Amino acid sequence: MHFLKVFPFLLSLFLMGCGSDDSSPTDPINYCDTTMGSTVTEKGDLVTTKPKISCQVLVNPDIGFSDFHSISIHDYEYGAIPSYPETSTVYFRWYWSELEKSDGVYNFALIDKQLNDAKEAGKKLMFRVMAMGETDTGDNSIPLWFSAKGKNVVVNEGKTVFVPDYTSSDFRTQIQDLLAALSTKYNNPDDITSVDIGVIGSWAEWHLEEAYPNEPALGAHLNDNTLFESPLVFTEYVTMHQSSFTRVPTVMLIGSEDKRETFLASAVANGSGWRADCLGDKEGYYGPGWNHMEDGYPHALDNANAHDAWKQAPVQFETCNDMTLWKTDHHFTEKDVTEVFDYALNHHASLINAKSKPIPDEFQPAVQDVLKKLGYRFELTSLTHSKEVNSSSTMTITSEWKNSGVAPSYYPYRLAYRFVDASGKVEITQETSGNVLDWLPAETRVGDAPVITIDDQITVPALAGEYDLQIALVNDLGEAKIKLAIDMPQKENWYTISNIQVN
Repeated sequence: MHFLKVFPFLLSLFLMGCGSDDSSPTDPINYCDTTMGSTVTEKGDLVTTKPKISCQVLVNPDIGFSDFHSISIHDYEYGAIPSYPETSTVYFRWYWSELEKSDGVYNFALIDKQLNDAKEAGKKLMFRVMAMGETDTGDNSIPLWFSAKGKNVVVNEGKTVFVPDYTSSDFRTQIQDLLAALSTKYNNPDDITSVDIGVIGSWAEWHLEEAYPNEPALGAHLNDNTLFESPLVFTEYVTMHQSSFTRVPTVMLIGSEDKRETFLASAVANGSGWRADCLGDKEGYYGPGWNHMEDGYPHALDNANAHDAWKQAPVQFETCNDMTLWKTDHHFTEKDVTEVFDYALNHHASLINAKSKPIPDEFQPAVQDVLKKLGYRFELTSLTHSKEVNSSSTMTITSEWKNSGVAPSYYPYRLAYRFVDASGKVEITQETSGNVLDWLPAETRVGDAPVITIDDQITVPALAGEYDLQIALVNDLGEAKIKLAIDMPQKENWYTISNIQVN
C-alpha cells in the first residue's frame, strides 16, 4: 500500500510550486516559493523520497555570469555594482609582455594574485593570453626583449597598429614555451574554469580589427605574403593550447564566418569548446545588412561543424557593449533581452560575460531567468532505499536525476553519501566512482531532460541507530561544491534527503 508522509515542519507548504507567475511590485525578480519539503512514500521495505524542486538561482562553479577583470564587482568595496549578479567565475586577459618580462622568466605572480583572490572568494579563474598591440611598436603587448633579440616582427610598417608575424618560427617557439610554462601552474580544474585559445589577433580574438577595420577577418589576410610568412601554421596555436592545458577545458573564439579560417573546426574536432563575442548584436543593433547573431555565428558554426561541441566542452558568450547600453543606445526592451539570452541558451551556453557593468532594473527578470538555466542544473527527483538495514552491511540506494540546465558539467563531480547521527556526527562518508560528465540536459532549451537512474552500493555504519542520509556532489578533493536544484535541508552543500534505521 502506498501512503504519503511529509516532514512535519513542512506539511503546510510542500505542495506549493515555484510561483514564477507572481511578481512583487517592488522587486524586479520574480517571486519564488522558497519553502523546503518532500514527499515520502513506502512500498514494502523500501522508502522513496521525492524532494521539492527548487526555482532559485544557484551560484555554482563554471556557470552563470562571469566577473570581468574583477573578483566580485557585485560587492566591490571601492565601487560596487549590486545590480550585477553573484558569480562563480572571474575572467582575466593578459598581454604576453606582462607575463614574460625577460626571455624564459615568467611573471606568475600576476596570475597568482588574481587566482588566490578568486579562491578566497570561492571562485574559479579563466584567462586568455594576448599578443597584438595597439601602438606602432607593440611594446605594450610584445616583450621588448623579443624585438631586442633582432626579431623584426612588425609586418605592417605603414600602419599605426602592431601586428606580429604569428607564422614565424621564432614567434611560434616563444609562444609554445610560454603556454607550456603557464600550464605547469594553471592546469588544475579545481582552480581553472577554462583557458581561451588566444594569442592571435586583436585582443587575441582571431581577427585584425585594430589594423584592418574594413577587412578584419583573419581569413582575408591568410594569403597576404606581406603579412604572414606561412599561414598554414595558424592551427598550430590551437594545438599548442590543447596540448598544454590537458586537464582544463579550452575554448576557441569564433573569428569570422570566412571559410578560409579552419581554426575553429580544428579546435572543436580535438575537444575544445567555443566562445562568441558580441552577444546582443542582432538585426538593427548596428544597422541592417549583417549582424553577429543571425549571420556571423551560424555560418562560422556551420563551417566548423561545431553545433554539438557543447557536449564535450563549454560554450561561452560575451555581450556586445554592456546591458546599460542595450537600454540607452539600442533601446532594448525586456523582450529583446530575453530573446538574446534564449539565443545563448539555445546554443547550450554555460557562461555569459556581461563585463561587470550595471544592469538596468527592467532587465533583471530576464537576467534572473537565464541564470536558472545557464550551464548545468542538477535535480534529484527521487531517492529509494530500504527502511532498515543491518550494521556493517551493504545497502542499495537508487537515485533519479535530471539536468534541467542547458549544458553538462565539464568537471567530473562524483555522487557521495554520508550517514549523520542524532548529535550531528558524520559516521561514515562514501564517494562513488561514477561522475556527472554524461548527465546531459535536453537537446533543446524547451525540451524534457532525460531521467538519469543510478544504483549505488553503499556501506552501512557499524554502530546501530537512526541516521540522516545525506548526499552531495563532490570534486576530486572530496569537497561538496555543487548546490542542487532541490529545496531540502543542507549544510555546506550536503543535503539531508532521508533517514534510515541501522540495526
